[in-house]
Parts: sequence; C-alpha cells; structure tokens
Amino acid sequence: MYPCCDVFAARLARLVADNDFTAPCDTSVLYPTTGGNIHEFTAITTCAVLDVLGPPYSKADGRDCSHYKEFPFSAFSNGENSVNEEEGDCYRWLEEIEVPENSQMDEIEYLGPQIDDK
Repeated sequence: MYPCCDVFAARLARLVADNDFTAPCDTSVLYPTTGGNIHEFTAITTCAVLDVLGPPYSKADGRDCSHYKEFPFSAFSNGENSVNEEEGDCYRWLEEIEVPENSQMDEIEYLGPQIDDK
C-alpha cells in the first residue's frame, strides 16, 4: 500500500521548534513533558555536539534511545486526525527504524552535584 513504510507503524508528531544555532549560543534544554525530547542535528559545517542526557538512556528503565525516519504530514492520512492542511506543516509522521550504522554514542559517568529534576 505504502512502499516507504507501514502506515500503522508511523506515528504523528507535532513540531515544537525548528531552530538554527550558530556558535556561540545558549544551551538548549528539552524535557519530555514540556516540548518533547525528540531532536535532530544537521551540521552545515564541521562541528561537535555535546548531547547531555540525564538520566542516561536505559532500556531496562524505560528510557531507550529510538531512531526515526520522518515523513511529511501529507504522506499519510489515518482518517481520524483532526489536523487541517494549514497546520500540516507543523506535523510529521515518524516511523521507528533500526539504529543507523553510523550512529555513535559514548557514555561518561556524571560525577557532578546532584541534579534536582523537579
């Protein structure tokens, strides 16, 4: 039916922010309950990104790291969503994929002061 992915596996996500950052810049903080924590980095020039996660990814504790392929809102219609075409630019369909071969993460134990997450 859809050659690119299984329409039932794709989930609708709303874009909260789409920003370009140029060094030096302020720190960006993402929380799962206030704007989400799905993020993407695209480098225009050679750069380094420090992505600090606390608490760290842990599949056993329900904090798994997932990767997604993105599709425009117009790619699918589930017949049930109430998003109109004008709002469509703020939405994307996300299909979970396997970890890309070129993905690399290093983990370092945090030894700083206790962080209050409240």
